Amino acid sequence: MSDNKIDIAQLTIDEWRELGFHYDRDDRTGHPKWRFHGSKAGLNQFALILDKYTCNPKNDSLSEHEHYGPYKYLKIMTWDKPVITADYIAGTIADLKKLKKLIVDKLSNSRPGQTFDINKEYGMNNTAGCCFFVTVDDFDPASMDK
Repeated sequence: MSDNKIDIAQLTIDEWRELGFHYDRDDRTGHPKWRFHGSKAGLNQFALILDKYTCNPKNDSLSEHEHYGPYKYLKIMTWDKPVITADYIAGTIADLKKLKKLIVDKLSNSRPGQTFDINKEYGMNNTAGCCFFVTVDDFDPASMDK
């Protein structure tokens, strides 16, 4: 059984590294926040996820969604308006393309050690936000998995 746990642990490490960034959700305050940690290249992987999602015609219908990361907590969903909640990040295909552009633009002006938030500029009905932590280039996203 211990061999199986080692394999699962390694699989999880590999999945974080393949994803390119680490995410979690901070629920300690009254306003939950998705936290994304990664190098500029790693956080750009999130923008690429949004790009692939919006380019896939199967995602054009309401409620279509995809889960990402080793634990599959991060959910991107097609919805009728832009919204960030504790359960998902959603919007029309055009909204999700706008989110990708917001991330890319803010990331291009960021340096390691800086953070940036995305909240009301994406959706006015958000019940959660997103905070991006730009790390050094050799950041290992698996290192943050507790």
